Amino acid sequence: MGSIIHYGDVAFASGSRAAFAFGSGTKEHTTINPEDKTSGVIAKWGDDNQYPQKFKKALNLNGAGGAALRVLRSTHYGQGFHLYKDSAVNGKRDKEIVSIKDYNDINTFFRRCRMNRFWTETIADLETYYIAFPEFILTKDFNTIYSVRRLQSAKCRFEKINPKTGLIENVYFCHNWSSYTNESSEYVEKIAAIDSYWTADQIKEYCRKKRIYKFVLPIFYPLMNETYYPEVDWHAVYHNGWMNVANSIPEYKKNLFEQQLNVKYMVYISEEYFLRMYPNEWNDYTPEKKKELRDQLTKAIDDHLSGNKNAGKSIQSVVYKDRNDQWVKGIEVVPVEDKLKDGSYLPEASAANSEIMFAMGVDPSIVGAGIPGGKMNTGSGSDKREAFSILTSLFKTKREISLEPWQLLRDYNGWDPELEAEFANTKLTTLDSNPMGVETTI
Repeated sequence: MGSIIHYGDVAFASGSRAAFAFGSGTKEHTTINPEDKTSGVIAKWGDDNQYPQKFKKALNLNGAGGAALRVLRSTHYGQGFHLYKDSAVNGKRDKEIVSIKDYNDINTFFRRCRMNRFWTETIADLETYYIAFPEFILTKDFNTIYSVRRLQSAKCRFEKINPKTGLIENVYFCHNWSSYTNESSEYVEKIAAIDSYWTADQIKEYCRKKRIYKFVLPIFYPLMNETYYPEVDWHAVYHNGWMNVANSIPEYKKNLFEQQLNVKYMVYISEEYFLRMYPNEWNDYTPEKKKELRDQLTKAIDDHLSGNKNAGKSIQSVVYKDRNDQWVKGIEVVPVEDKLKDGSYLPEASAANSEIMFAMGVDPSIVGAGIPGGKMNTGSGSDKREAFSILTSLFKTKREISLEPWQLLRDYNGWDPELEAEFANTKLTTLDSNPMGVETTI
């Protein structure tokens, strides 16, 4: 199959179908080496390497998507990071919450790295792009992880798979990616990437052999058919046009408001009116005099019809027969149709926003979705509470991914192996059962 490259307890197999194995006697895992005909060593995220930036720009214009994403992030984080130990009471397993302050090494590390902020940022990346890039920095002796921080997912790119090892060996970080940014740019940082299936001991041995003091351990929700970057299922609304529909309608409404003439009535004044009103003088008036009389009449009509006090008033006008024996209205007032009065396109906007929230798995009632100016149909408090409870129950698998950095920290730094971690749930209750309306559960 090919030669085996050893790094301490870590072994890599090379060949036409690259594979890697961990430790002696470990079953080999085949890694597909995809054909990639694009130039450069960086795996582009999107055709122009700008997918995260373009998607976020579209999302920033969408209130429903932004609100639903806030719900996902907040629900994922819940009441925050908690440590616990499994315990057994009367034959039943239970989770006993322990304080981080009881463990000096962990408490010091968490304070130094601002871990509450780290979890919040990592969860934001996972919920938005289904992938996060935590960066770990080691001590000089490679025995301890000194710090961890989050690298923004939108600013990270994978190196293409090494055909000799079958692994993605590096991640590139840049604040401003473009179609022309390459790995040799002075603004691009190259950071070693570690396979998320490796154990802490394997990572430690690998870093010691390769003299790696800083590495990225990408964490991501399960890949289905992707090689580098997850294809987020709820991004379907971005690809199929629903987000564009929702974003286009406010822009259309804005332009309509700015450009539409604010006219309520169209007033038609027949020339026959002036000929009858000034039968002997009209033809002798100068153009300036005629304009003055027309302006006076227009102002009188406008004053008569405008203002709240004049609401419902009518206007009288004589009907004449012209020289062709046709009946002519001296003055005619016609209401101008209001193109905005029927709430045009608001149902389409509501449908688009609902499609976005459905794709994201957020019940619209949680964020009060409805048609502005109409019946909101946002549901009762019980509907919201049950919808939120269902949403919370779905986060178990997501939290297991977001807690992978904790598991590496615990095992690598030799912290108490019995310590487990979880993000505490927020449980909404009725006020009669809990005056605060909220309970925290692990």
